[in-house]
Amino acid sequence: MAATLERPDAEVPVGPEPGVDRQRTRPGMAGWAGRAAFPLVLLAVGTWYVLSSTPVHSDVLASGVIIAVGALSLNVLVGYVGQISLGHQAFIGIGAFTAAYVMTKSTDNFFAALVVAAVVGALQAVFLGLIALRVRGLYFALVTLSWGAVAEQCVFRLKGFTGGGAGASAPRPGLFDSDRGYLVLASIVLGMVLLIDWRLMATKAGRAMQAIRESPAVAANYGISVPRYTLFAFGVSGLYAGIAGALYASRRLTVQAGDFTFAGVALTYLIVTVVGGLRRRGGIATFSIFYVLGGFYLPQLAKHINESVAANAGYYVQVISGVLAILTLIFQPEGLGTFTAPIGRWLKGERFQLGHGGGGAEGINVRP
Repeated sequence: MAATLERPDAEVPVGPEPGVDRQRTRPGMAGWAGRAAFPLVLLAVGTWYVLSSTPVHSDVLASGVIIAVGALSLNVLVGYVGQISLGHQAFIGIGAFTAAYVMTKSTDNFFAALVVAAVVGALQAVFLGLIALRVRGLYFALVTLSWGAVAEQCVFRLKGFTGGGAGASAPRPGLFDSDRGYLVLASIVLGMVLLIDWRLMATKAGRAMQAIRESPAVAANYGISVPRYTLFAFGVSGLYAGIAGALYASRRLTVQAGDFTFAGVALTYLIVTVVGGLRRRGGIATFSIFYVLGGFYLPQLAKHINESVAANAGYYVQVISGVLAILTLIFQPEGLGTFTAPIGRWLKGERFQLGHGGGGAEGINVRP
């Protein structure tokens, strides 16, 4: 997935004009009060939904939160570095089985298992990144696709590691053993991943990764070590994937090889990343929730239409998701981030304006 760097139109101001008082563009007390109330209202609505619904709704939301963490992992490769990964089921699955193995064989400490899964995920991603130093684009996509197939057919069938057909158990931590409690835990972890990812993109390493996405040759001419930062990006992606895998394991309580397939994990995460918006954390996290809620409610709505439609509702969800991803790439490459990014800027004190400020993660005007 290539990206081009565009020079902003000379007639469009990219910042405050000289002599303009910045204070006049800042919100007043009422403006800041409205911005402070916005996340509180969202939190109140979410809390009301969880408490007024059955526990299964909390489990559905938890699955959406976990997908968001996994999609953010994929976003590091596809969005920040420009490498297409089609084997993310291997990343997530190895993280899940590692966490389950640590909890069942060594200790029942979920948080220790989470750390180990994150480290193992980073190591396997760096190993795959060594191959990425030689190939890019379609060739690397085929490599990741092959790695996902190897994981499905070989790694996930190692009985000593995965438990074989019986699977591996992954208990939840004591304070978060209920569905609602686990939703809280998963949300906290997602918040930490979003914070880390946001701060990372503001560092030298984050800017270097995006420069590599634009052009590795140009980045190298500016003194950026392309191999070093490429491997760093893979490590970060694997770290997020390991965390997502550990959360997935404890949410399901038991993990099996059949849980991690190309269609069920890799393709799903790719669709969520694309429709949510490449390099748009808020759009990815938001669409992850919409995705699981759609998959939960659409079959119920289909029951009121026709029994045949209801019986095949799961396939319709997959078809709709695929079509939505294609339409997003054609007509709205920034995905849902077109709407979430202006909200983020508004919360920081800027005026709400759709499509303002460039398409990149850090204000760089790029397009996939």
